[in-house]
Amino acid sequence: MTYAPRAVGVVLAVGLFLAALFALPFRSAPTARAESTPVLPISVPSVREWQPGTGRFELPDTVRVVAGAGAGAVAGRFAEDLHRAGHATTVTSGVARPGDVVLRVDDSGPAQAEAYRIDIAATVTVSARTRAGVMHGAQTLLQWFSQRRALPGGTVSDRPDYVERGLSLDLGRQFLSVDWIKQRIREMAYYRMNVLHMHLSDRYGFRLESKSHPEITSPEHYSPANISEIISYAAEYGIDVVPEIGFPSHMNAILEPHPELILHPAFTSPVDSVTDSLLAGTAEGRIDLSNPRARPLIEDLLREFVPQFPSHYFHIGGDEYASDYSRYPQLDAAARTTLGPRFGAPDLIADFFNWAGAIVRSYGKTPRMWNDGIPHGGSISIDTSIIVDHWTAGNGLLPWVGNDNGPEQLADQGRTLSNAAFTPTYWATGGYAAPLNAPPELLYAWDPGLFVNGTRLRPDQRSQLLGSKLYVWCDDPTAMTEQQMVGPIQARLPIMAQQLWSGTGGVGYDEFTDRVRAVGSPAP
Repeated sequence: MTYAPRAVGVVLAVGLFLAALFALPFRSAPTARAESTPVLPISVPSVREWQPGTGRFELPDTVRVVAGAGAGAVAGRFAEDLHRAGHATTVTSGVARPGDVVLRVDDSGPAQAEAYRIDIAATVTVSARTRAGVMHGAQTLLQWFSQRRALPGGTVSDRPDYVERGLSLDLGRQFLSVDWIKQRIREMAYYRMNVLHMHLSDRYGFRLESKSHPEITSPEHYSPANISEIISYAAEYGIDVVPEIGFPSHMNAILEPHPELILHPAFTSPVDSVTDSLLAGTAEGRIDLSNPRARPLIEDLLREFVPQFPSHYFHIGGDEYASDYSRYPQLDAAARTTLGPRFGAPDLIADFFNWAGAIVRSYGKTPRMWNDGIPHGGSISIDTSIIVDHWTAGNGLLPWVGNDNGPEQLADQGRTLSNAAFTPTYWATGGYAAPLNAPPELLYAWDPGLFVNGTRLRPDQRSQLLGSKLYVWCDDPTAMTEQQMVGPIQARLPIMAQQLWSGTGGVGYDEFTDRVRAVGSPAP
């Protein structure tokens, strides 16, 4: 049959990924400990180094949180969190006394980014060189004190493996309430995660309030005050809010009042009809880059919203635009007219991303895009300063099949990557992708260095990998309510946090889930 080679390819590709996955440790017996070694309470992610000492710390009935230089805001937030967990607290400064919890930012902390040290004696002292490190240490204490009031004397040194440890929310397809988003932020901080990716436009909505183009704003949207509330709350916990407005596909909500800008194919085969209905927010979600009015609309939105977010990053989308250029001769014609006779459709697309990226950079920020947005077969290269989120091995319905813009190739070009592997980092609430959701056990068996095509970066490229995220996609916004989504997210979020902080360390999945239950959830 005509589809047999593709079916065999799918089986081989998925087999390669699973073979690489299950070469990793999956289950193990609990680690034996010497009876005489003082044991800390459980934390998730687990702390990296523990040096037992002498004595012990006892949390008093009323906890004094002593804010050292540079740690006042963290101390205030920690005291409030401790109070919500049932402890009487007060914030002070100055000389510590027995029973105090001391938080400080100074050069005595560990040198690594986001690292922290906890010294346990008559007082408990969290030291770090950055506010983020102190926040991580404070959340570790919060987990400990949720289990018991007494700690053995000694020193903890802790640091993450990856600089990005995140959660991505598909708000463009399904509007999620501000309070719901803030509770996910709270859970992220509890597990020492630091990036919230907000996918703000797609097939079912444009979720920002646009003054330059009010016609595109969806009835359910986030006001500037809502966005400010989310950003401010996340910043209190050291979490960066990275916005995404997807171009030049997934633009349905933007293009609905501008139908003249929709990209129309010259022909559509039966296979094209299927892929058009599933990818890019459907065919009506692609903007015609050959239309001279396309860029002005996009520039208006970039210049309106890039400055609204304080993050160093702005995601410009890029996925699922066009791979069969023969369907869109107008792109070829526009490339020859605007760029020169030797250029074609892939050059027009690459030139678009370079143009959009330059607008983002003009505000002092770094653009990001999905890997399948990098066109093939052209003469113009996409600027290597654009960070690439690598989610698919190909450019169609089968993310495990193909080697387009592979991780090693992209790294050799000097690009910085994030591993957004469809399997197992994606979880869909509904739609055609939902049956492909990886169970939590598979996410636990994976590790962030393994890409969707079963490959890894070479050791010399490892520093170009920022980390990963748990991706929540709402392809069918009617499939689940926001409350129904909480359980599956909570089952996966601590796994992703552990993977990105220090890996699973050979601890079995059953033991890890026991640890998650032991630390509980942060009080809302």
